[in-house]
Amino acid sequence: MRKFLIYTSSFLKDSFGVLALGSFLLALLSGVFLVVPYDVDSPYESVRNMMLVNGYAVFFRNLHYWSGQLFLIFTVIHTWDYLYRTEKIPEKRGVWFRLVVSLAVTVLVMLTGFLLKGDADSLQARRIMDSLMKTIPAGGNFLSRFLLGKEGSFQLIYIHHIATATIFLLIVMFEHARTVWVNTRSFIRLTILLVIFSLVFRAPLHDNLNPVVKGPWYLIGLQEILHLMKNPAWSLVIILILFVVLYFIPYLKGSRQINTRRFLLLSFYLYGIFTLTGYFFRGKNWQWIWPWETGYRTAVYFPFQADIPAFRIDSALLSSLENSARQESCIACHAGMSGFSPSHDPGATGCFICHRGDPFSLNKNRAHRNMILIPGNITDATLSCGTAECHPEIPSRVEMSLMNTASGMVSVNRFVFGESASPSVHSDIRDIRHSPADAHLRNLCAACHLSNEKTQAGPINQLSRGGGCNACHLNYSPEALAELQQRRSGQAADTTLPQVHPSLSVNITSDHCFGCHSRSGRISTSYSGWHETLLKPEEIPQTGNYQMMDDQRVYRYIQEDVHHTAGMECIDCHTSYEIMGDGNVYLHKEEQVKITCRDCHFTEPPDAIPLDQVDRETRKIIELRNMNEPGRKYMLGKESGEIILNATLKNGQWMLEGKKSGTWHPLNPPARICVEGSSHSNLHCSACHTGWTPRCLGCHNSYDPSSPGYDHLRNTETRGTWAEWVGLHLAGPPTLGVKEGKENNEKTIIPATPGMILTIDRSSYTGKNEPVLFRRLFAPMEAHTTSSEGRSCRSCHLDPVALGYGEGNLEYRVEGNTGRWIFTPKYAPHQNDGLPEDAWTAFPGNAIPPFSTREWFRPFSREEQQSVLLVGACLECHDEDSGVMNESLISFRKVLDERSRSCILPAGSF
Repeated sequence: MRKFLIYTSSFLKDSFGVLALGSFLLALLSGVFLVVPYDVDSPYESVRNMMLVNGYAVFFRNLHYWSGQLFLIFTVIHTWDYLYRTEKIPEKRGVWFRLVVSLAVTVLVMLTGFLLKGDADSLQARRIMDSLMKTIPAGGNFLSRFLLGKEGSFQLIYIHHIATATIFLLIVMFEHARTVWVNTRSFIRLTILLVIFSLVFRAPLHDNLNPVVKGPWYLIGLQEILHLMKNPAWSLVIILILFVVLYFIPYLKGSRQINTRRFLLLSFYLYGIFTLTGYFFRGKNWQWIWPWETGYRTAVYFPFQADIPAFRIDSALLSSLENSARQESCIACHAGMSGFSPSHDPGATGCFICHRGDPFSLNKNRAHRNMILIPGNITDATLSCGTAECHPEIPSRVEMSLMNTASGMVSVNRFVFGESASPSVHSDIRDIRHSPADAHLRNLCAACHLSNEKTQAGPINQLSRGGGCNACHLNYSPEALAELQQRRSGQAADTTLPQVHPSLSVNITSDHCFGCHSRSGRISTSYSGWHETLLKPEEIPQTGNYQMMDDQRVYRYIQEDVHHTAGMECIDCHTSYEIMGDGNVYLHKEEQVKITCRDCHFTEPPDAIPLDQVDRETRKIIELRNMNEPGRKYMLGKESGEIILNATLKNGQWMLEGKKSGTWHPLNPPARICVEGSSHSNLHCSACHTGWTPRCLGCHNSYDPSSPGYDHLRNTETRGTWAEWVGLHLAGPPTLGVKEGKENNEKTIIPATPGMILTIDRSSYTGKNEPVLFRRLFAPMEAHTTSSEGRSCRSCHLDPVALGYGEGNLEYRVEGNTGRWIFTPKYAPHQNDGLPEDAWTAFPGNAIPPFSTREWFRPFSREEQQSVLLVGACLECHDEDSGVMNESLISFRKVLDERSRSCILPAGSF
């Protein structure tokens, strides 16, 4: 260490004490030039304005900052060099005491300068200082007030920085060195070095948006220590001990002095390790992060930036900045843009808050460095949409939501491949690897999750996948779209600045949902009445009820959902906490969805609450949608208890307002037959009111190791891919199954559809001669094909599809005094399990598990089938609207007990 100091001192051609004094004088002189542009009442705003429009002030601020850093560094080195001398230190005890105290004052003058920026780093450091000082018994509060002044005021800190601490240091320097000037050559060399440095590297200023907040580099080690200590107040004791040890070193003899020096040197090295740790390995909320982790560049904030001050500024740019309500460099060029929603207008938010870059530089390349071209992707949502000034609580919720993790999709897929014992294991699509099941997802499914980044400008359309916040909130006006198309076609010059910006708003249409939700369960297409076919584009019949989607799939019109007919969008039912998550972890989508049919279709009036009782997020949406007229109350879902913000009591009737259309829809009560009696009490609304469901048969999967493929998770081409073939696309009334409650053993009848009646060619990926893997799994289904007219009694009790047998002829034969059911399936038995191709369960009999993509869902048991068919036998003679069948809804047991002798029941039912 000693040799290094000697070599460095000779290289700089002066002692460290002289260099420290010279740096101090340069900091003092350059500070004088900052007195006018700096405003102690608005510190951050004044420093930001300097950086934008006053290149000379920027230069002197840089010079002031870097000379101050060198002053601190040279002072520490000079102190160590001074202590290392073998001869006795020639200072009187009083002088030496003041020199030791001056080291603390040196830190104080540096720290007050850091605080006077008034940015997020400074405010955090001030809070830490205030908290630490107030832990000092008998005087801590006074010390805090004396050094920091009143909260929110920088006046006293400013006085200490320019006067109190500075004057004290000048006095001690003169007492120690007997001069306050240095050799002219040394001063010139030092000045040239710092001038060059100040022209290239600017003094740091936090953007007040980055969630990573740290103190000055020389106190980051202390921050790391405070983070590790259970009682931060002990850090003050440690600091006091170090200063006491420093004071007594000159008066120790022999080995005591040597060992004490070693102790200080070891403490210095240890503090250096803490500093490096805090600077390079701590991110947001002081979380640990490795440099090779994804997102390290944005997770760790580096204020050390290169930027040459702009001494001459174009008058047009200067005018744009002066006339803007938001002071940042982006506005200088992009002030004329239009198309923004009010909440995201640059006049209110600026550009940097979304797009990042460098808001303090008018240099084009510097201003656009590290810019986020398309904000809102999940990977950088905390730096754009999720900053503290915008929506800080939402990114973490979205991260955990099923829209992002696709947990159910991953776990069910692994379950089907036999890689998981359960379909209900929490998973994350971003963490899948390269097992056969995961490779299957990568090749065919992994594009549909919010973390899939949007990398190209353009509106959300049928081919869109993912995009984070953009997936729902991005909208292009006709003008914005026309300008984008001009740029893509080359009609607009590269130097032409864009004039129309797409908007970000709560104007979310069902088209936003289509890209992902037209796949798999095909909710979006079913909702609008369209069913996928196996037709090719050139095979479309010219009948008017076929259409081709953007991905070339051909659809046939069946019947749209009654809510779609009424003009309702997806968001008219689904809430922000369902779509973006509520902070809880869910395994499957039906767990995250809270809204139910009975929330809006009730027999007893629901509760409603005024605006001041609504949670903050919902209240904000209400205000953005102008649904906050005086006196309006907001309905609580009758079953879920969720706030349905667009439902209210209007003119004595409960109504729901279309969030986009503004159309009022009456919330009609369920029909009498839906609620009368107990026979159908365990029937879910959708069991009767689902008009149709998509049904796929003959699915086969195999892996081709030589064909080109695509990894939808990494968005890269691959060698080898999974391929999927389907035999038939059918549409019709759903199969019904039993949802079993986990806690109270309640049984609810809900719709089902063939989720996976499939074969997987295992030999295609194992390379061995293995039998195919066969699964017959049905899935619970909310098809979103609601019909105002419920299913007829016969369509359930006499329909083999509803019962799980599959399509075919179900016949009731009377033989003497008993009846017998006979089923003739439409499709041949499957070679792997002997059941008809489209069946869920045997006729009659119990299914063999596994039989569902959910652990709580199953087909009717043999006894339940017999109960359903018993009613079906009655319907062979009695019309479903007859008095006896209506009476059976009240008490079927009573009807059975009072039946006539001519009634012939199936054998073995009871």
